[in-house]
Amino acid sequence: MTLYCLDNLLKQILSQPQWDKQRRYHELAKCWHQINNPRVIQHTRPIYFRDEVLNIATSSSAWAQDLNLQRRSLLTKINRRVESPINDLRFASAQWYQNHLIFMEEEDDNKIHPSTIISESSVNVSTVDNSQEVLQSWLETIKKRALTWKTCPRCETSCPEGELKRWGCCAICFREKNSQFLSKITANE
Repeated sequence: MTLYCLDNLLKQILSQPQWDKQRRYHELAKCWHQINNPRVIQHTRPIYFRDEVLNIATSSSAWAQDLNLQRRSLLTKINRRVESPINDLRFASAQWYQNHLIFMEEEDDNKIHPSTIISESSVNVSTVDNSQEVLQSWLETIKKRALTWKTCPRCETSCPEGELKRWGCCAICFREKNSQFLSKITANE
């Protein structure tokens, strides 16, 4: 697979609606680096975007105060460069040392992967010595899941509801569908 294929795949993934917040955050972070000089960039880091407010960590409270005084002009510069304007900028030194990786604060609906199997409270997690009892316990767990899981419309197998909500099919069908897409891209080169 070439880099061209990966680029097309990333473009397709990023064009999905659930990536809007992440795409918007990266657009604003890139804009922040474009409108500021290297000295400001060295002491600041956009950390997350929520409720139309870009939150920026600063290396010290002095930087936070200085940038807060320039907030309106910085906001104007950013809004001139982005498609949809933001409402405000917030500066704080509290999160500067917490994590040097840029991150996006996630909403509750993105915290659990759609294929995650939420453990039922009724599942007995006791240590069983007999292999027959282990098998029986596993079968009971599968039967309980079968009652709550939905059916994939493509292959008609049981799957977690989160997969159907996110992809419209089970993870296996989703992978199969995307592998066909990748083979089409490779064939076009």
